[in-house]
Amino acid sequence: MSSEPSNKKRAIATAIPLLLGVAIWFSPVPEGLTPQAWHMFAIFAATIAAILTQPLPSGAVMLVALCVAIFTGTLKEAKALSGFASGTVWLIFCAYILSLGFVTSGLGKRIAYKMLSLFGGSSLGIAYSLGVSDLIMAPAMPSVTARSGGIIFPIARSINSVLGSSPGESGKKIGDFLTMVCFQFTPITGAIFLTGMAANPLIGSLAKTSLGVEITWGGWFVAAVVPAMACFCLMPLLVYRIINPELKKTPEAKEMGRHSLAELGPMTLTEKKVAIGFALALLGWGTSLITGLSATAVGLGLAAYLFAVRAVDWKALLNDHAAWDTVIWFGVIISLAGGLSDLGFISWMTEKLGGSIHGFGAMQTFVILGVLYIYVHYLFATASGHVAALYAPFAAVAIAAGAPPMMVAICFGIFSNLMWGNTEYGGGPGPIYFAQGYFERPRFYRINFCVVTMNVIVTFTVGFLWWKILGLY
Repeated sequence: MSSEPSNKKRAIATAIPLLLGVAIWFSPVPEGLTPQAWHMFAIFAATIAAILTQPLPSGAVMLVALCVAIFTGTLKEAKALSGFASGTVWLIFCAYILSLGFVTSGLGKRIAYKMLSLFGGSSLGIAYSLGVSDLIMAPAMPSVTARSGGIIFPIARSINSVLGSSPGESGKKIGDFLTMVCFQFTPITGAIFLTGMAANPLIGSLAKTSLGVEITWGGWFVAAVVPAMACFCLMPLLVYRIINPELKKTPEAKEMGRHSLAELGPMTLTEKKVAIGFALALLGWGTSLITGLSATAVGLGLAAYLFAVRAVDWKALLNDHAAWDTVIWFGVIISLAGGLSDLGFISWMTEKLGGSIHGFGAMQTFVILGVLYIYVHYLFATASGHVAALYAPFAAVAIAAGAPPMMVAICFGIFSNLMWGNTEYGGGPGPIYFAQGYFERPRFYRINFCVVTMNVIVTFTVGFLWWKILGLY
């Protein structure tokens, strides 16, 4: 009996993308498009729908989509497989290897406990100490689930336990505040680095292939760091004001950080090797314009170093399912998105979207599209799926309206991170934090909406000033 609802759910999850794909495929081809371009859109739309409904794991969905594109003749085999040769795929794969080093060596926890021991004397101090820990690890850990859910969250939960702040009435002490602020830090820290969130390198690839804009690791960082750090500084203050935790001073948390750090003992040799690799990677990514090395080349060198010095074990990597799933997922989505662009669908859609937003100036169009891009994420269960479906057309319309290409490309990249703070299902760490029971869904959504809206306003306000200084417009 228990399998019947499960089978019914799976059947519905399978039927939705199939029906969508078939309906688009056999509907009349719009004027200005070739049948091949329309069929490519049908495959792409069905794929995104399947990512949302999950009839199969994401990697399996992607392989099915790849085969449909090849066997229907929509994409030639070489084009369909070209995504796996993309440097974007291998950059993020290499970042996952460094992420594994942070987790298995214990370096990630050491950083968090050190910050807590220094700044954990108040509720705001705890929040900022965990936020800074997240920030330090962000360029090395594109998996926001591993970074926030695997390292930051367990420490926050331990602090709540030490301070006697459980879900319910005692959550008012500090648990509500700490849970919300840690959840909202990661979208901000991920926005600062090209390697800060799994979908960021995909954004870089889409910007290059669909918008003709090449974003370097250093270029992303310089453009994003000022508006994102403004959000980083202001967000905990807003959450503090909304929730108003009862505990203002927290000497116990500071002592917990010292005690936990002492338990870890001196840095191990493996931690030092990972730290050296991390520093070298940041140096390589930050000086790419001088050295001429691409971000992918630096990432591959980093991975080679970590394996050579035995800071990361190859067998441990084989067991890291997220890393291998990423290779399949992103390799296929880059091929499908590239097919849409090459066959003329993106330019056609840009023209249609641009025609629907008329009567506004370039910057006004850019702001309207940016706001829509952020809040339409309520309809998506993954940031990667949202980026794959909407980043290129939304950004292309803003650019076609006259907004500066690099500014648009990076701003939408920042928003591709901030947007998943809307809900508990919009990004990897969300279900982990929400499942703790500190918030009823309506209250959770209200606070998230306030935080994300503030982040959008700050990004546009501070961003326009900063991007003007940088000469992006």
